Order: sequence, then structure tokens, then C-alpha cells
Amino acid sequence: MSFQEQYVFWRLTNYFLGVEKYRLIHLHEEKQELWLENISQKKRPVIRIQMKELSWVNVVERDVTHTLHVTENLRKQMGRLKLPLINIYITPFEPMGDISPFFGQTITSPNEKVKLENILLANEQMQEHLELLIKKLDIPEETFILSNEITKEMVAKEREQVITYITAKVNEEQKVARNSKPIVTYSFIGLIVAAFLWVTLQGGSTDTFNLIKWGGKFNPLIYAGEWWRFISPIFLHSGLIHLASNAVMLYIVGAWAERIYGKWRYILILLLGGICGNIASFTLNMNLSVGASTAVFAVMGALLYLVVLKPNLYAKTIGTSIASLVAINLLIDVFSTQIDIAGHIGGLVGGFLLAGALSLPKQFFHWRRLAYGVSLVAITILFLYFGFQKGEQPYDPMPANIAVQQYLQDHNKKEATKIIDNLIESGSADGYSYTYASSIALQNKQIDKAEDMANEAISLDKDIPEAHYYLSFCYRIQGNIEGALKEADTAKQLSSNTFFDSYYDELQKSKE
Repeated sequence: MSFQEQYVFWRLTNYFLGVEKYRLIHLHEEKQELWLENISQKKRPVIRIQMKELSWVNVVERDVTHTLHVTENLRKQMGRLKLPLINIYITPFEPMGDISPFFGQTITSPNEKVKLENILLANEQMQEHLELLIKKLDIPEETFILSNEITKEMVAKEREQVITYITAKVNEEQKVARNSKPIVTYSFIGLIVAAFLWVTLQGGSTDTFNLIKWGGKFNPLIYAGEWWRFISPIFLHSGLIHLASNAVMLYIVGAWAERIYGKWRYILILLLGGICGNIASFTLNMNLSVGASTAVFAVMGALLYLVVLKPNLYAKTIGTSIASLVAINLLIDVFSTQIDIAGHIGGLVGGFLLAGALSLPKQFFHWRRLAYGVSLVAITILFLYFGFQKGEQPYDPMPANIAVQQYLQDHNKKEATKIIDNLIESGSADGYSYTYASSIALQNKQIDKAEDMANEAISLDKDIPEAHYYLSFCYRIQGNIEGALKEADTAKQLSSNTFFDSYYDELQKSKE
């Protein structure tokens, strides 16, 4: 290649990088080929510049076919619905044969998503061809005025400016990456550690009721309207090992995701993905659930999305590592009865769909992002619907009864009442549920309701001494001492607790 072709190659590159702020996608100096994209101006086309001898028209045909294939892959990676490409050939001579099918008109890919325009810059008519390029791309006319004599020094100067510009950009990006600490990841780990210490000081991180009290995912209270329990479980952990395992996993995968997605996207993936996991757990798992693992799996899902978005770049790097982590963790879930696998899978899917909807920074909008977002919303609504439907059907009342008992001991009638009301409305209440309902009614001085609840409790389970006691107490208030004595005697017979003996003796004395 002559100095003129080399000069035009580097001068064009210098202009697009320095003036129009294009970004280098690919540079192959040996093949004298480069690709550029303008991330700040969507309307500007991707540009490919190649310095090559095009001896025959069949060489052009093969290269155009190859370029269309490469551009289609690039379009998918960029998330563009359609992608225009200006393909610039810098060559000593025009190729032999009929080149009209390839130059002077737009070539469209078979799926009509790539539009390719080839521009020939042949040495023999270089200035004339440059004028066509200037007009086509709306470039200032004075940009490419060729000197009558182009020297080696002029070529070296342009090339050096391009290499210096690229090197400076790479160094700048590396400096930003080095200085950009995963602040969100560190802050989130700090929050879950602080929450763990608080819960531990308030009664213990392994105490079931303490975890319920401070926001664990507990279905009966979610049925009662405490929607915030989809969020709070992310920050709670049952025991030091549970906390440490999630903190370490987040430290490993969170830093990757934060640097790739940027801070605000990462925050959304972390929190909304964790909520998705808790919604899945709410629908499929009635047990108490806590832990940041739903959010950790959401981050893994977001990293797996990168493999779908840019397989050539991420499949053999992040993809392999994250896929292994997901597989190992899910395998552990399958063989462990105490791990909430529904929450983990929900977080994984939620994180994947969220990443698809948000995409990477500096990506143009693509209909596929809308599809991911709509899918996420639709699945979430569906799971919430079925989850709340389960709250209207009978379920095992024992965990709820235990929580009610603890809330009553904690003098928190409000929370206890929420659970009892849902148990009764769903048809899940057993004898103990109605016994607690009677106790609450008595505290609220609702004597008739307390009597009804005690009678219902006895009809379901006649061996609960407290139910007979509450019924006796109602009769006593109503002046029915005989009825009160009968129920008090039954309570005394069913329990060895001296309280019932004392109460019976008190009633006897009051009768006398």
C-alpha cells in the first residue's frame, strides 16, 4: 500500500475517534482493519475501515457476505433492533468486474436488520471518492484535503495520534476500574451485618419469633397486608454461618456485577431481585424464611444474562464461573431441608429478567428489553396472585399459633389479631387458634365474642384447658356462676397447672 492509502486510513480513524468521539470496537493492525461505533449518537452508523487490495469483484462479494454476518452478531450484542454500517474500502485500484451491485446502493441482510453501504476509496480517484464520503457522512469539507505529496512522516504522525488516543482511553478506563470500588456491595454487606447484630441483641438471630418480629418472610402476616415482609427478609439471617456464607458469596459476585452494570442498575438488581426471590418463596414455601441469598442469586442471574447478551465476550470467563456457582448452590439446596430453594430460584430468574430489562450502561433501547421487563412484571403478578390465593385456603395453623402465643406474651395484640383473623377467614384455625381469639376478645372486653370463640375452640378440641377457662371467665362476668364452675372444673381436670386450681377455689368461695 502506498503512503496515500495508509494516510487516508489513519486520518479517517483519527477524525472519527477524536472529532466525532467514536469508540473503537476492534482493531487488527496486521489486517489493517478496524471497527468503530458512536455510543453517544444513535443515528450515526457503525463504521468499518479496511485497507485491502480488491483485485476482483468476487473478493468484494466474499468480504461483503462476511461483513454482513459479523455485523448481525454485533447488532445482537449491542441490543439494536436495526444497525446501519458504513463499510469503507481503501484500495490501490478498483476491482476488476461489475462492482455496481456492491457500491452506490444499500445492501440489506436476509432478516432486513442490517443495512450496509460500501464506499470505495481507490488510490486513482482518492480525492473524488473522499468527497463522496464527506457528503455521505456529512463531514466538514476541509477535513480531508489531500496534499500532492504524502510522506512517511505524515502517515506516522496520524498513526501515532490514533495509537496515543486509544492508549489514553484504555488507561483511563483501567484507572476508573481500579479506583471504582464496589461501594454498593460493601455497603450492603455492612447493612446485613448491622441487622444481624441488632437482631442478636434483641433476642437472638436463631430465635424463630425474633426473626418474625423483625421482618422475616412469614406468610400469615403477609396475608394480613404486611407487604414490606417481601423486602425485610433480605437483611435478616439465622445464625452466624448463614450470615457469613451470604456475605462471602456477595463479596465474590457482587463486585463483578457492580462494575459491569454500574451502581444504580446493580442496586435495582440486588433489591428487586431479592424481592422476586421472596415472592417466589411466599407462593411456594409456607415456612419462615430470611436471608440475603435471594439477592445473591439475583446477582448471579444478572451475570448469567451477560452470557446471553454477549456470548463471545463472557461465555468463557464470567459465564463458566457463575454457572458453576449456581449449579453447586442449587445442588446443595436440593439435599438440604432447611434451605429455601424456591427463594433461590426466584431470585435467580428475577435477576436474569431484571438484567435483561435494564441492560448494560450506554446501550441503546431495544424491544428485547421491554420483553424482559413485561415478562418479569407478568410472572411477579402471577406469583403474587397464587400466593395470596393460598392465604384464602386452609393451611397448617401450628406455626401461626406459635407466633400468636409469642406476640401475646410480648403484649402485642395488634400483630396477634392479624394472624388470628387470617386463620379464621381462611378456615385454617384450630382449637388453639380460637382459644387465642377468645383471649384477645376478653382483653378487648368483647365478652360475647370471647364466649363464641371459646365455644368454637372446645367444639374443635375439648382438651384445651385454657379454652374452658376463658369460657368460665365469660360465664362469671355474665353472672352464670354454675356454668363458670363447670368449665373451671374441666380446666382443672385437664391441666396440672395450679393456676386453674386456684381459680376454681376462688369461684367456689364466691358462690358461698
